[in-house]
Amino acid sequence: MRKNSSIWILLMTIGVVFLIIGVMAFARPLASYVKLAKYAGAGLLINGILLQAVIVVNKRYPRENRWMQIESILDFLFSLLLFINPLLSFILLDYLIGIWILLVGILKILAALSLRSVVRGWRFILLVGILSAIFGGTLLYSPFVRAEGITWLIGAFGTIMGCLYILDGFYFRKREDTLDMML
Repeated sequence: MRKNSSIWILLMTIGVVFLIIGVMAFARPLASYVKLAKYAGAGLLINGILLQAVIVVNKRYPRENRWMQIESILDFLFSLLLFINPLLSFILLDYLIGIWILLVGILKILAALSLRSVVRGWRFILLVGILSAIFGGTLLYSPFVRAEGITWLIGAFGTIMGCLYILDGFYFRKREDTLDMML
């Protein structure tokens, strides 16, 4: 069995989750904002735990693991911020999520450029980083001041990222090179 035989399935799963978030945000913007405020901390905590699991299993690519370690630390820190005060998280959600996505985007850009000789899918990581940085910046400096407008941005981002992850999941399903950083 190949090392990354299940990574493409994780990429597809992440894509489907992003698409569901995108569709829900478009269908019911205000309800989606409330649910996002309620579950964002749990989602970041789970993502940080999953990244740590990949790091523990993946001993073959230490350079890749360092970048994932930084991302998991960001996830843990922002999950704590969201858990500490749920009311404040609801009020500041767009700023907290915007800062987190901007930082993850910058991290993925730096990781893609650093790992381009190691990871065959570095262009995908770079694209995700650029889109994330743009989305994070847009969320932080959004002309939309209501939750509904912010939810539309989140819906657009979820839909775009979902399609990207699904397409790359199909593309990389038969590749044996490292894909862990794409998560």
